[in-house]
Amino acid sequence: MASIELRPHSIIAWIAYPATIIICLFIFFLFQQHNLSLLLCSYVPVVLGAIIITFLESRFPYMDLWRANGADIRNDLTFMVVIQMMLPIFLNFFVAVTLLRFLAVWGIRLEAFWPHNWPVAIQVVVMLLVADFFRYWIHRLAHTNSILWKFHAVHHSPHKLYWVNVGRFHPVDKALQFLGDSLPFILLGVSEGVLALYFVFYAVNGFFQHSNVEMRFGLLNYVISSAELHRWHHSRKPVEANQNYGNNIIIWDILFGTYFLPKNREVNDLGLHNRTYPQDFKSQMKAPFSGNLDKHPDLLPDLRSFLLNSLLGIRMRIIGWTLYSPLKKAAMNVKATQWKILKSIIDQNSSTEFGLRHDFKNISDVQSFREKLPVFDYESLRADVERQGNDKIKVLTNDHPIMYNQTSGTTGQPKYIPVLNLTLDHLRRSQKIFSYIQYKDCKEAFFGRIVGMVSPAIDGVLANGIPFGSASGHIYKTMPKVARAKYLLPQEVFTLEDYGLKYQVIARLCFEADDITYLGSANPSSFHRLLEVVNEHRFHMVDDIKEGVFRRIDELPENVANAVKQVLHPNPERAIFLGDILSSGSQVHYSDFWPSLKLVATWTGGSCGVSLSGILKSFPSGVRISELGYLSSEFRGTITIDAETNAGVPTIQESFFEFVEQNSWEDHRGPFLGVEDIEMNKRYYVFVTTPSGLYRYNMNDIVEVSGMFGSCPTIRFLQKGRGVTNITGEKLYESQIIQSMDDSFKKFGFSCRFYQVVAYQEKSQYMIFLEPNVEGDIDEDAFTQYVEENLCSSNIEYKEKRLGGRLLPIKVLLLKTGSYEGYKEYCLSKGQSESQFKGTLLQYDTDHDFDWSPWLISESSNGN
Repeated sequence: MASIELRPHSIIAWIAYPATIIICLFIFFLFQQHNLSLLLCSYVPVVLGAIIITFLESRFPYMDLWRANGADIRNDLTFMVVIQMMLPIFLNFFVAVTLLRFLAVWGIRLEAFWPHNWPVAIQVVVMLLVADFFRYWIHRLAHTNSILWKFHAVHHSPHKLYWVNVGRFHPVDKALQFLGDSLPFILLGVSEGVLALYFVFYAVNGFFQHSNVEMRFGLLNYVISSAELHRWHHSRKPVEANQNYGNNIIIWDILFGTYFLPKNREVNDLGLHNRTYPQDFKSQMKAPFSGNLDKHPDLLPDLRSFLLNSLLGIRMRIIGWTLYSPLKKAAMNVKATQWKILKSIIDQNSSTEFGLRHDFKNISDVQSFREKLPVFDYESLRADVERQGNDKIKVLTNDHPIMYNQTSGTTGQPKYIPVLNLTLDHLRRSQKIFSYIQYKDCKEAFFGRIVGMVSPAIDGVLANGIPFGSASGHIYKTMPKVARAKYLLPQEVFTLEDYGLKYQVIARLCFEADDITYLGSANPSSFHRLLEVVNEHRFHMVDDIKEGVFRRIDELPENVANAVKQVLHPNPERAIFLGDILSSGSQVHYSDFWPSLKLVATWTGGSCGVSLSGILKSFPSGVRISELGYLSSEFRGTITIDAETNAGVPTIQESFFEFVEQNSWEDHRGPFLGVEDIEMNKRYYVFVTTPSGLYRYNMNDIVEVSGMFGSCPTIRFLQKGRGVTNITGEKLYESQIIQSMDDSFKKFGFSCRFYQVVAYQEKSQYMIFLEPNVEGDIDEDAFTQYVEENLCSSNIEYKEKRLGGRLLPIKVLLLKTGSYEGYKEYCLSKGQSESQFKGTLLQYDTDHDFDWSPWLISESSNGN
């Protein structure tokens, strides 16, 4: 808003304040001379002052835009009665009287510290000086302390000033003020007459501070905390608002350097940074408990949510002390920490068949460990895993698995990764630390409810009687009740085998929820699918929400149906809101029905980054994306330790890590390095030894060192080891594909749901299967040409092979909507876990057995 035009100063502007103050004080003394009750002496002048100011506001407004309407007045009268009239009575009679009785019991008398024999007027001046000194620092602290500011922000929330909203305070803020301007003087035994006279000046001066009256104070601006000064204190700009803290007088601001009265301009933009900060009394009582509501829109918690959030805050502090601090300490001495965990694994399992076979008892250091054990993959351990499970023999570990993580294998048979009780303990610990990091960075993400999408805890039971499924699903199922109360989805929903029905149940529950602040799933493709199902069924879901039903409830197994019924209730208000959103006929986005979403936790690297980029625009602006970390069915590799950079610290307290530089492993299988040896910006293959029986296990993953946490390098997942193809010497890496495609998407203003690059060795050609995020026109030949040029610029060997004719031009084949879901369902049917599903972005045709032909729209080839 432009600065307002300065107006001529009328005589009223100069005399309104001093004349009214004099009249009110005169009436006070006049009533006292006639021995009227102190109540009348106090309140008649104050009421008269309010009447005069009301008249002045109607006839001589400072700004027409600040005129109050009926709703404003009713709301602020509520504050005036409850906060300014009723609350002080409670504080005086219960707090002050209790303290006075306490002092009397101990024989402490404070009356001697006050000049009771001085004239009343002088005592009031002293009281003004002392009270304002206390109030100055309390007020200043309320602006500089983040917790106190949340309460004081209520007072700064109005977009207009008029005398009635002088009472706009939160009770906590008002009680704090009571400590400075009332309680000390009650304890000192200041006479009622002095307190009454102080009250008259305090009240009428306060009315004027907030009044919408054209006034000029002149030299009084250097004595009184005037309206001209206080308006600047309510400026929407913090640099201006953090000035003029004086309550009645401005002397302390002058002395302590916070006096602010610019020349030749006037304030006209009031309130908080968040223009949607609620204004009604009920909401403002909740507002301080809603995160940074003064800065951006946020949820208003009910009592249950407030209690849960308070318990969560305590829990997070405990996690910080008991888990995060020890991790920081361990990261300062990585080598010792890693040897400690390796030695514990060796000692724990030295008497197992595997331990005896590899002479664990004579392993004395990392070097002897490497000498006695070769590198293993799952197939070289499969027989031992199966013998331990089937025969209950201590083959790999002394502790027997309580379940298996199931994932796809390289031979067509699923891999069953042993999960011990210790495995679950480690996962819980690392998950708590991860949550703590997220909470530190974005508390608001935990203020509402959480949508977490996981695989079922149990998918089935092997012939040996041991269940297989998902460890993350098991943790979801067994989480504490306090934590469970924050989650929207019943764990029974994840056990549904019908993929389409499961997503329809999830969509129904999610579409109704208006308080989701955290969304999590390992694979961002789940977010695509959820939104597609919401849009497909959005109209009849609104009807279901209104009635509190799910129309396919009879198709659910009894245990799932019962769990879903417990969270279904008629919600006509939400149905009306969603109906308004749908009235345009357009498809909805997450930002439409989850405007309070603050954090999305998912994988962001490799092929998942492609899927994520295609859904980002659907989320509310400003939503944070949190990397889940290097996480697989075999183990949790990192904890995301920096919410800004998504850097991940290796789980050095849980597993023993070894690394080999990428080229060194691909060329001659070594040398092996410890965590403490890896270097910034270099890429490495990962080998891990875990307490669950994986020894020097080749993860076939490539990671890159991204930074440091203490003395511990941080790493990020880059691609699978098989994410490199080599038809004729070009060595094309997944990371080069991702960069080339990202650049091409930006160039053409185009996004996609999914793509996969297949190397056809006999044809000497790469083909890109691509599902657009939104079907539309695109110059396929130009797009293909640009991708090709990018690959040539990033990979000189690829360029040479293309120029030499050893590689044919790349080909792009566009896929129909839903292609990715078809591919995903196919992979899941072969044993992959949904929560761990990433998809392979780059692979050879011999490893690729999915038939894309029914899904093709068209194809484009570059003929150069």
